[in-house]
Amino acid sequence: MPAGIAIGQLAGLVREIRGAEGSPSMIVISGPGAEALATALAVGGDRRAIVVDGNPAAAAVALRIVEGDPGGGERAVLRRLTSEQTPVVVIRRGGSERIPHVFADDVVDVESENLGANIGPIAIAIARAVGAAGPALAARLPILRAPVSEGLVARTAFANAALAASPQIVPQLPMLTFTQVRMLLLVGVARGETLPRGPEGLLRAAGPSLVAALGAGVGARALVRRLPVRGRLVRAAIAYGVTRMLGTAVLRR
Repeated sequence: MPAGIAIGQLAGLVREIRGAEGSPSMIVISGPGAEALATALAVGGDRRAIVVDGNPAAAAVALRIVEGDPGGGERAVLRRLTSEQTPVVVIRRGGSERIPHVFADDVVDVESENLGANIGPIAIAIARAVGAAGPALAARLPILRAPVSEGLVARTAFANAALAASPQIVPQLPMLTFTQVRMLLLVGVARGETLPRGPEGLLRAAGPSLVAALGAGVGARALVRRLPVRGRLVRAAIAYGVTRMLGTAVLRR
């Protein structure tokens, strides 16, 4: 295979992407205004991906709407939600006290009574919290597609920068290319695209991503060789920049 990527690696990647496509990811929302928020999040998408007052243990992320500073009853609800090992995002209207049991980055403070008017920050918080389930969830809920895809590109770029800066002597180009192909295919999943069935269809689907990543990697390697300084930080910066460039190109497509 080109770029040193084995057939088995590509087959494993295809299985991972297909698993993401078929994931029954969903959001569980509870609290005052849950139905209105569910409606706003589901615009243009699959309303079945959002359950009001459902089981948080079965969800990719649980949203809890809080009015003001949480009292004893609300604190108990939050304790119960976080005990399920499901990511929790709190949407708070009013109040200034620290929300217990959740990270500060997972609290979205809103001013308007209309939660739909704050859908942008809420979608960003969901995308940040949901992790690996993000692409499958974004495929069902278009409001999440941009923040999920942007987060995926950013994480992959940082991971490739760390790999390029590693002092270990490893064939980095195949590994960098593989993670870039994975990123591009998962962005496709987040957009609602599906991989075709059959070997020929799979090659057609993965081929453009592989060619783009390989071309970018070869160009980056040539650039590094021509630079007067080639330290690990330089390699990391170039790996980061090339990965961001590939991701940005597909996001703008």
